[in-house]
Amino acid sequence: MKIQKYDISLDVNFSGHSYSGEETITTEGESDSLLLNVSGPVIDGVELDGSNAKFEKGSKSDEIIVKGKFRNKSSLRIRFHAEASKTLMGLYLARAVDGSEMLTTQFESTGARMAFPCVDDPSWKAVFRLTVKVDDGLDVISNMPPEKVETSKGRKTYVFHETPRMSTYLLYLGIGKFETRAGKYKDKDVYLSGLKNNLDSTDFPITVGKQSLEFFDSYFGINYALPKMHLISVPEFGAGAMENWGAITFRETAILVNRNTSEITKKRVASVIAHEIAHQWFGDLVTMKWWNDLWLNESFATFMMYKMVEKYYPDWYITGEMMLTRAAGAFNDDSLQKTHPIDVDVKDPETVAQIFDQISYGKGGMILRMIEKYAGYEEFRQGIQSYLKTFSYQNATGSDLWKSIEKTSGKPISKVMEAWIKRPGYPYVSVKKNGDKLHLEQKRFLLDGTQSKETWPIPLTLKRKGKEEALLMESDHLDIDAHDFVKLNSDESGFYRVLYDQALYENMLSTMKDLSYLDRWGIVSDLYAFLVSGKLSFEDYARYLSKFNGDKDNTVVQEISSQYQQLYLLDPKNRKLIDLAVKFYRTQIERLGSMKKGESVNDTILRGTLSTRLAMIDPTFASEISKKFDSLEEEVPDMRGAIALAAALHFSDVRKMAEKLSGLKSDEDRVKIISAMGYIKGEESYNFVIKLIDEGKIKKQDITSYFSSLGMSPSNRDLAFKVLPEIVKKMSSVFVGTATPGRLIYGVTQYIGLGRKKEMEELLKKISTPLLERGIAQGLESLAINEKLLKTLEGRS
Repeated sequence: MKIQKYDISLDVNFSGHSYSGEETITTEGESDSLLLNVSGPVIDGVELDGSNAKFEKGSKSDEIIVKGKFRNKSSLRIRFHAEASKTLMGLYLARAVDGSEMLTTQFESTGARMAFPCVDDPSWKAVFRLTVKVDDGLDVISNMPPEKVETSKGRKTYVFHETPRMSTYLLYLGIGKFETRAGKYKDKDVYLSGLKNNLDSTDFPITVGKQSLEFFDSYFGINYALPKMHLISVPEFGAGAMENWGAITFRETAILVNRNTSEITKKRVASVIAHEIAHQWFGDLVTMKWWNDLWLNESFATFMMYKMVEKYYPDWYITGEMMLTRAAGAFNDDSLQKTHPIDVDVKDPETVAQIFDQISYGKGGMILRMIEKYAGYEEFRQGIQSYLKTFSYQNATGSDLWKSIEKTSGKPISKVMEAWIKRPGYPYVSVKKNGDKLHLEQKRFLLDGTQSKETWPIPLTLKRKGKEEALLMESDHLDIDAHDFVKLNSDESGFYRVLYDQALYENMLSTMKDLSYLDRWGIVSDLYAFLVSGKLSFEDYARYLSKFNGDKDNTVVQEISSQYQQLYLLDPKNRKLIDLAVKFYRTQIERLGSMKKGESVNDTILRGTLSTRLAMIDPTFASEISKKFDSLEEEVPDMRGAIALAAALHFSDVRKMAEKLSGLKSDEDRVKIISAMGYIKGEESYNFVIKLIDEGKIKKQDITSYFSSLGMSPSNRDLAFKVLPEIVKKMSSVFVGTATPGRLIYGVTQYIGLGRKKEMEELLKKISTPLLERGIAQGLESLAINEKLLKTLEGRS
């Protein structure tokens, strides 16, 4: 049995945040019943082919079973009513800082059932026709353009064109008083929309939208399928963005660009727009059959967004950003025992939220990058094009894609990919010089130092003087010629780490002029991982790392500064470590100097990052720049985070911070203040911020920023431990059905549990739920790893 079409009519009481609805579901195929998902809407009546039909509760609370004789083509009519969701899922109310409101939807993965009865399953694709009645003066946005808009007796009715066949989670509805900018790409309209008086942005998002459509039209060999593309700014949004077909939604900080926008956020805006528009092909046009292949949607969009941005903004060196965010996060999470395979078995869609993580996005994207190089760039692209053409408007699996690339490349893609996606973790390759040979040996890399002899088929790349070689390592060891060897894993194209013997390290670090910035980042990243896992002593780590002290590349310097920050958070009273970090930060900041006209985007970003990290550990520096807090809005946007943190640490006055917050309209600046508040010591400050949250003076979407900072702040760890249950409860009521509360637990447990592991375990056991289980397990494992590293630091540094 299939559903051909949903014809949905909604009559919306905007001021009352409620609506009544009527839908006609056209089915195909004979059956005695149809199971529908519904969670929230109240059913007022059901008719099957014109006659009243009975329905009963299913085995789950969000299921109903309609009983009756479904013929080959039947019409199921359902009347219902509902209130807007009070969470950030389903059809919910979003409120801007100025009090203006919109109703908006977020349906992935199981939110459509919160708005209307449906078969809420990605494989049940159907056509949607939407009719929405609202008060005159309100605007309505959906996936397709309106076919007609009629006004009568103070009410306005929007009738939208039918969508292509698509999954329920991609349907969109937005209602409010909108302001819209328009652009054009070929015959396609490209819109930027948001609430009136809240669309403070240049046309940069429209420009990136048009560039993305141009790039993906060409790369995929299939033109964008819909007549228009909406980029919609949503004032309260649980995710960063959502790829609703033709009506993409974004947090304000992921879409709006103005004079208050930092360069790092501008990079993020371009990347997120490209990511979501890549989904219009990979996810929307062709959709996974089931949530176990979710990673394919997300990793492919992640991989492709960097390609698009790299083409149009080459001076951003965006691949470095991929390493610092996606690769680093994936390497870390997949180094845990409590990781999961990329292709994870999803029995219940309610738990799919747990796999919207660094494994699905980062590891998946990195493996696609590795396979692209192994298959050949053009062969890889041809395989993608063939896959998309074959499965357009249908559902597909990962194996369908591997077969397609295998056919165009002539290489064993399926065999290689199956090993990488079905198995958790990743390898490290140890390299030892033995005469005129290099002996390579692979094992699974685990941060807890556990030995494991698992092996992967690794597409190796070797950098030799003047050339590069490639080979597939399929066994646990391999001997290769040592002649002119420079480095393994050229440009970090593979998802594995490399541990060299001392002689090879010394030789490699003495010839760094032969290494690209990606190669240097890889060495530095691996050094820290081997320190944490106990495979490298602190003395060797510090000695090798010192070779990079004069590096001027943004990616490399960002990585080193991040490592120093991690070590400080672990051992905030270790004077030797602090002195090392302060010297590095100050040297780099002095090298950069004051902001210069025409300086690179990456230098601007780096200065801000280094200043933030220095302010955290150096009271003198914090005191210096805290003086700029009163004129925060006039300072360089990339420096505002550092200034806000410095002010929080120096003044320790939460009311002063709140006063500044109340006068800010920029979401980016507001988040910087909210995050900085977490570093103000004491329960009185915490209670004050909670009051701001409860009064709606801090957006629901932004509470994670405060709670994360509170958990990482060395001076607030006792407090964070005490209030963690309250924090998790508050977050779970906002981010319903998502892994956001679990990710927070993962992030803060490894710090607030230091020195009280047993008490931490007992506390987390009391608050555990199925959606929190993975975050709790990863947090406790990371805590054990950190305690082990802390002992190393206390004894060696």
